[in-house]
Amino acid sequence: MWRFSLSLSTTSSTASSCDTEFTKEDEQRLKDYIQQLKNDRAAVKLTMLELESIHIDPLSYDVKPRGDSQRLDLENAVLMQELMAMKEEMAELKAQLYLLEKEKKALELKLSTREAQEQAYLVHIEHLKSEVEEQKEQRMRSLSSTSSSGKEKPGKECADAASPALSLAEVRTNSDSELATEFANAIRREKKLKARVQELVSALERLTKSSEIRHQQSAEFVNDLKRANSNLVAAYEKAKKKHQNKLKKLESQMMAMVERHETQVRMLKQRIALLEEENSRPHTNETSL
Repeated sequence: MWRFSLSLSTTSSTASSCDTEFTKEDEQRLKDYIQQLKNDRAAVKLTMLELESIHIDPLSYDVKPRGDSQRLDLENAVLMQELMAMKEEMAELKAQLYLLEKEKKALELKLSTREAQEQAYLVHIEHLKSEVEEQKEQRMRSLSSTSSSGKEKPGKECADAASPALSLAEVRTNSDSELATEFANAIRREKKLKARVQELVSALERLTKSSEIRHQQSAEFVNDLKRANSNLVAAYEKAKKKHQNKLKKLESQMMAMVERHETQVRMLKQRIALLEEENSRPHTNETSL
C-alpha cells in the first residue's frame, strides 16, 4: 500500500508538471503497478486464514457428525426392531414347545389307561375261560352221574330180586359221600370266584385311579393352555405397542432429519451467495482502478 501511495504521488507530480500529458510510458508504468498490487494481494491471501461469515448458522458446522449420528440412530432402531421380532419368535417357539410337552404327557397318560384297560380285559377273559371250564366239568359230572345211574338200575333190580330190600346204612353212607364231594367242590369254586372278584376289583381301582389322574391332568392342561394363550395375547399387545412407538419415533426422527436437511441446504445457499458476493467485490475495485 505504501508503494501504491508513493506511485500515485509520483504520477500526480509528473502529471501536474507535464500539463496532463499521458504517454505510453506512463500507461505501462500504471499497468506494472496494478500487476504488482495483484501479486501483493495474492501473497497476503496466502498468509491469511479463511474465516467464516458471521451470518452462517452454527448448525452447518456439524453437518457430517449429525448425519453420522442420525444414520447410527436409524441402524440402532432397525436392529432393535429385528431383536424384538426375534424375541417374539422365541416366545412363540417356547409356547409351542410347552404345548407339545403337555400333549406328550396327555398321550403317555392315555397309554397308561389303555394298558390298565388291557389288563382288566385279560382278567375278564380269564374269568370267562374259567367259567367255561367249570361248565364243562359240571356237564361231564352230570353225564357221568347219569351213566352210572343207568348202569346201577339193572344191578339194583337184580339185587332186589335176590334180596327184597337194601339196608339203611348203605344209603346213608352213599348220600354222605356225595354231599362231601359237592361241598368240597362248592368251597373250591367259591375260592376261585373270590380270587377273580379280587382281581376285578383291583383292575377296576386301577382304571378309576388312572381316569381320575387323566381328568386332573386334562384340567391342568386346559388351564395351562388358557394361561399360555393369555400370556401370548399380552406379549403380542406389548410387542405391538412397542412397535408402534418405534414407528412413531422413527417417523419423528425422519421429519427432524428432513427439517434439518432443508435448514442446512438453505444455510449453504446463503453461504454460497455470501461467498459469491465477497468474490465479486475485489473485481469491482480492480476495474475502478
